[in-house]
Amino acid sequence: MVFDEVTGSFSLNVYIPPEPENKDGRRRKEEDWVTVSLEIPVRYQGILLQHLLRAGAYTVRVVRRDGRFDCFISFPLGDDVSVNKDLPMAGIDLNPDVVAVTVALPDGNFHISRCFRCPELVYISHEKREWMAGNLAVELAKWLESLGIKQVALEELSFAQDHDTNRLFNRLTHNFCKKLLFDRIVAALRKRGIPVFTVSARFTSLIGYLKYSPNYGLSPHQAAAFVIARRALGFAEKVPKEILNRLSPKEGWQHFKLWGKLSGLFRAARKRVVRNGHMILGWNPEEWLSFMFGNSS
Repeated sequence: MVFDEVTGSFSLNVYIPPEPENKDGRRRKEEDWVTVSLEIPVRYQGILLQHLLRAGAYTVRVVRRDGRFDCFISFPLGDDVSVNKDLPMAGIDLNPDVVAVTVALPDGNFHISRCFRCPELVYISHEKREWMAGNLAVELAKWLESLGIKQVALEELSFAQDHDTNRLFNRLTHNFCKKLLFDRIVAALRKRGIPVFTVSARFTSLIGYLKYSPNYGLSPHQAAAFVIARRALGFAEKVPKEILNRLSPKEGWQHFKLWGKLSGLFRAARKRVVRNGHMILGWNPEEWLSFMFGNSS
């Protein structure tokens, strides 16, 4: 691919190999090349030009379709910047039915949050799923762009965890949808020049639910997205004093290990609730803590 600075246009040099009987060794001749102009959509011209100026590698696939030639250009959209702790950070919590986005200010305080819902993503056909994920990613990226957000954080994808109530098929579909959303959102953000960072997913949902959901009136997913944003900015999550008093940790225990201990207690409490047939829908964090530490039956 070649960019002409005078005309501001792109062109593609295509090598047309000669017929087998006309081959003259391996050397390519000038007449074996054909130059064709490319019509690049305006929104992609800047990204493509920057990649060409960096002499980055790319792949070109030319397809003949309905009497015309379509050119598919692909290259990795990597980030070569580090987290700017002086700017707000948007955290994204991915789920098959809803994508939660929460923005944290440089000082770690809450700024704004929004949920992008897609309840039918798991159940629709493959083609519709691709279409819906792409549209959701574009809508999310445009919203963050309108807020002036310059950096975004997501959880590192990990599918090793298991869920007690999920069957194998549901778990596989759940993981596929998360991976699809992850890829589409990262691509949509990077196309708009917004770098994307990943952070560890450990305890983000539990920390958000117990620590930030009650204080800011956030849903569990929005609170988890807030923890993701804060973690990307470098903030460590301390266990709240009211929970520390119930845990009664030994001297020298670190907060991250305490969250791990609390996570184990929470999982055990959930199993106990299901076994006893309790109705847990609508339980708030305080009710869960009371149940976990034996203050209620």
